[in-house]
Amino acid sequence: MIDDKGRLFGVINIIDLIVIVVIAIVAVGFFTRDKDTGVAETPTATIKVLCPYMRPEVAEQIHEGDQMLARGQLQPVYVKKLEVVNARDSNTRADGELVLQEHPFRKDVYLTLEGPVSYTGAEINLAGQQVRAGLDKYIVKTQRFEAEGEILEVKIHK
Repeated sequence: MIDDKGRLFGVINIIDLIVIVVIAIVAVGFFTRDKDTGVAETPTATIKVLCPYMRPEVAEQIHEGDQMLARGQLQPVYVKKLEVVNARDSNTRADGELVLQEHPFRKDVYLTLEGPVSYTGAEINLAGQQVRAGLDKYIVKTQRFEAEGEILEVKIHK
């Protein structure tokens, strides 16, 4: 197999063969490093939340671009859209008819929040809280604002 000059099968030096194999391994590693690693990207969610019947001074404390806070830390969830409107209230007339009217003082705050989601079993979590449409105990908390809201819509983006 190895002759008196150190060549394998009389063709190539054993040290040269080792160098060629190492170069081939490095080249294969270099050209395949950009392949998919199998790690899935984190999906993001957009949720619409209604924080109803708020005092105007409180409603003024939240702004587009504000970052959500959870467990004492800022989360990568942001207020993308904000709408403050007069709150609607139901009232009964003297004849018993139920009417919907704007409240002269209180405000409804509609928020669109966006950020990465995680999954705990079958549940979707955004900023450490479960999210699903109809959930009426969602806490919207920033550095200057905190209110309980109801989730109106959930959209997951892959």
